[in-house]
Amino acid sequence: MADECRLPRHGNSTRVPFMRRFRLLMLLSAALTVPSAAAASGPFFPPGTRPPPAPEFPSGCEPEIIHSRLASPDSAEVARACGNLRLPWGYRGWRGRHQALRSYGRRVAGADWARSLAMTLLDSTALDTIYRVPGLVASCKPAQGPPIYLVRLHRGDQSTSVLLRFDLGVAALFADEAPLGMIVLGERADSLWALLAQVLEDDPTLRRARPEPADSIFATPHAMGEAVAVDTPPVQIGRGRDAPEYPEQARRQGIQGTVHVLVRVDTKGEVEDAVVLAGPELLRDSALETVWGMRFKPARAGGVPVAAWTMVPATYRVH
Repeated sequence: MADECRLPRHGNSTRVPFMRRFRLLMLLSAALTVPSAAAASGPFFPPGTRPPPAPEFPSGCEPEIIHSRLASPDSAEVARACGNLRLPWGYRGWRGRHQALRSYGRRVAGADWARSLAMTLLDSTALDTIYRVPGLVASCKPAQGPPIYLVRLHRGDQSTSVLLRFDLGVAALFADEAPLGMIVLGERADSLWALLAQVLEDDPTLRRARPEPADSIFATPHAMGEAVAVDTPPVQIGRGRDAPEYPEQARRQGIQGTVHVLVRVDTKGEVEDAVVLAGPELLRDSALETVWGMRFKPARAGGVPVAAWTMVPATYRVH
């Protein structure tokens, strides 16, 4: 249904409203701003032209896809998660490899365990958009890191990632650079905690009682995993380095188009993170390389610089 997001299940089900797509886009519009064409050069917009419209954001809530992908997995990989948990499904290229989601202590589980975990997740009807899950950079030191685990469920050559955020009491699901949804764990949290303990036998955190969620993700509206509201968005002020050359393979094949890159600008105006939203695959790395060299005036909230996201479109034309 257009106004709801729920997992299909047998018998009666409770429908849980989710953040509607237009509402999500409205929230994002306050934080995502396309830099002016006048400031662009190289593979970006020629002076006097208007940038193409940004592609529509995926809803981040795909109940039918989740149900299909979690049906009958044949194996699983289980690990402690750490590193950058903001938009963990996004493509960052080699320049952004330091901002990728990480994991350690990986173990492999068989079909019975994988199906038990999938069935436990699918028992929930509390599904919402994944964009409501707050971002976090988690320590990779076991004694300091929060109770967050990464499970990759496999079926044939298909893999679905489940980020179990026990610090928030939710699971974030994504696959193939696509956000799929957020499941509220609720009463299933204890069962999932016990399942993880069966596989990660040497994890000291799982030897203890499951911690209660420290924060409520429903207390504050989040967009792109951020709760900050800005008075003025980031503004591009410089490139920092020459634009990379047009990718040769793309040129030979006549591939052109626009790569839309989501950029997180820190309080100093430097690029902290960059993720491709959409665009031709052979042009993505070139666009990311250019974006990482940009400089911005940081966003401000209450007169104070704050980190915030913006959108940078990179257009390539074969002449």
